[in-house]
Amino acid sequence: MADPAACGLRRDRWSGEAHSARRVWCERAAVAALLIVALGVRLFGNTWDHGYLFHPDERQVVFVTADLELSWPPDWDSLFSPASSWNPGFFSYGSFPLYLLRIMANASSVVWPAMSNLRSSYVIGRVISALADVGTIALAYALGRRLYGRWTAFLAATFLTFAVLHVQLSHFYAVDTLLTCAIMLVLVLSVRLVDKPTLGRMLGAGMALGLACSIKISAAALMAPLAVAWIGALALGRRENGAQAERSGGHLGAEAVRGIIAAGWIAAITFVLLEPYALIDLGTFLGDLATESMMVSGSLDLPYTRQYARTVPYIYQIAQTIWWSLGLPLGAVGFSGAVAMIWGLIRAALKRKWSSLFPEVIPVVWFVIYFGIIGAFHAKFLRYMLPLTPLLCLWGARLLDRLVHHGGRAARAAGRGQAVVVVAASALYTLSFLHIYATVHPWEQATEWICEQVPAGSTLLIEHWDQPLPILQGMGEHRCYEDYRILTFPAYDPDTSEKRSALVEALRSADYVVIASNRLYGSVTQLPERYPTTTRYYQRLLAEDLGFELAYFAQVYPSLGPFRLVDDPFTRSGLEVPALLRDEGRKASDLVLGYVDESFTVYDHPLPMIFRRASDLPEGRLEALLEEAG
Repeated sequence: MADPAACGLRRDRWSGEAHSARRVWCERAAVAALLIVALGVRLFGNTWDHGYLFHPDERQVVFVTADLELSWPPDWDSLFSPASSWNPGFFSYGSFPLYLLRIMANASSVVWPAMSNLRSSYVIGRVISALADVGTIALAYALGRRLYGRWTAFLAATFLTFAVLHVQLSHFYAVDTLLTCAIMLVLVLSVRLVDKPTLGRMLGAGMALGLACSIKISAAALMAPLAVAWIGALALGRRENGAQAERSGGHLGAEAVRGIIAAGWIAAITFVLLEPYALIDLGTFLGDLATESMMVSGSLDLPYTRQYARTVPYIYQIAQTIWWSLGLPLGAVGFSGAVAMIWGLIRAALKRKWSSLFPEVIPVVWFVIYFGIIGAFHAKFLRYMLPLTPLLCLWGARLLDRLVHHGGRAARAAGRGQAVVVVAASALYTLSFLHIYATVHPWEQATEWICEQVPAGSTLLIEHWDQPLPILQGMGEHRCYEDYRILTFPAYDPDTSEKRSALVEALRSADYVVIASNRLYGSVTQLPERYPTTTRYYQRLLAEDLGFELAYFAQVYPSLGPFRLVDDPFTRSGLEVPALLRDEGRKASDLVLGYVDESFTVYDHPLPMIFRRASDLPEGRLEALLEEAG
């Protein structure tokens, strides 16, 4: 890969400096090589799960997209009706990703007919997701180059290339990577306003804002940094114009308001063009937004957010991002850089020297507003942090850049050493994570074991709100769901005497108990006062006290050679590790990193466990075990 330093690309703050043709070529070659690596990493193994669509958000997007009928020419009589076949009727996410997938799948099916099939169109979506994330890297480079210089920009882009959360989410077609790319585009265009605050540039940024909102409406908060950029750019321009600015200074406020209103209107028009049924089917749109708002705030009690009981706002997201989403070296440097960045701007403002640093204020405004909002959420899915990780990478690179170019000899050596360590550690983390996409999905492994080892006619006790195993719509050797009697334990239902009696009866009838992931036992046990019986059930089951013993498990971890990065879903929940998993599932070379957010593991590397009946307990013993404290 071409190295900007080797090509003689000096640090500089402004893109207008003269460069030799060789330097320009080297810069472009280095960035292009980095983007190719990033794309390869994100496309690697992107069909490893064989189209089972285990990610519920991706599954919903693909299913809704499959129901869209984008006939051309459209039926104009029904096009502007909520009953139109163009209306997704689903607004938890924006409509642009749905239309984009449908259009690209239709176009691809001309040369690749399989892409018109529901089970195959996800491949196109994942390619789009990967390309969007590579676009984010390119935009992060552009932003860093404008604000801090080439060295910092290239280092930040390298960090982002090997940011594991980005690599993981690029393997699914939800909306996170598209949203982050659009957000970075708005930030880049906002910073460009400082160089030349024209109405045309403001309208271009407004269009990008409308695009971002049509991916996810939460991007509307970008109006704040865009407005700050416009007002600040106008003010700086007036200051530089001297006496002429004094004579026309009274018009600054009016010009600022006109620009903001114009950008707001163009953003709204773009949004309506890309998500027209938000207006045509306004009731459904507002209803879905209200549901999403109540979900993230915790005012709507949903099973899949109960895992966040007892988590601390802001601290949880920071810790999980440092420890897992980016990895300890990169995450720590990124948040340290963010603190240094914000503190530096505060000091500059106190000294009234903020004008030269004003462009750097713009992404900080977005960071503070967005993290201030999502950090307070009850629902703390790690993907909510994705729109901030490019900035963390950028500010981490800036921090190391300042050590290298502004510190003494020891600081320069430390800065270079830290940069090498962070890049190397992040690259190794990403390489280890790619092992997941080179391995059969654990749920497929568990299904294969059930189909081969569990006698037909056996009774299996599974859980609601989790993946049924064996896979319900299994294909080929995975097609055996109908061979078994399936009982479902409603763990999230309120604990009542009726629920306890039904559980006892199910345990007496079951030959096997199937736990697909930590989704239920990881959340129920955080609410023991709400689920006392169910908590005891999981405690007793994993301790193998209920007459069942662990017969099979499938585990896939980020791995590099003999070393594995292992998460621990048991200790936080106060549960024992089953004997078979403890004896055969752990290696001396494992690095156990503790608890990780459920959403980081459950879609691509969950830990399914299958318990087999080993003995029949005496009459009344099951009831006693479920009533006694664990």
